[in-house]
Amino acid sequence: MKKRLDALARFGRLQTKMHDLGRWRLSAIEREEAGLSDDLMGVFEALESDAASGALAKFGARHIRTLQKRLDSLQRESDQLRRRVLAHGVRAKLAEQAAESAGRLEREKKERSELADLIERAIALSDARPR
Repeated sequence: MKKRLDALARFGRLQTKMHDLGRWRLSAIEREEAGLSDDLMGVFEALESDAASGALAKFGARHIRTLQKRLDSLQRESDQLRRRVLAHGVRAKLAEQAAESAGRLEREKKERSELADLIERAIALSDARPR
């Protein structure tokens, strides 16, 4: 039972770390998406200005396509990461609950054993007393 309790505790800690790591990665992706969105807006503003001519427009369009591809890629990665982070969070919570349950069972087993020992000693003392 002790091995199971230790394994569940280790598994819970691992899942919690995986959950935290995923959340940190998700934050980094969101920051990168925000930066790329700002860059995309800058390109659009430059193209809308009067200075946008043929060469600049071609460069702007190419830059927009590149930024949009990267944004789409980050969005897909973000969606997948959100699902994994949620799964790790659920597993961490379940492992924590299982560890608590196993710990409670271990304590109850120990208490029953101690009670049985006390009863046996009390019976042995009463049998040893002269009547």
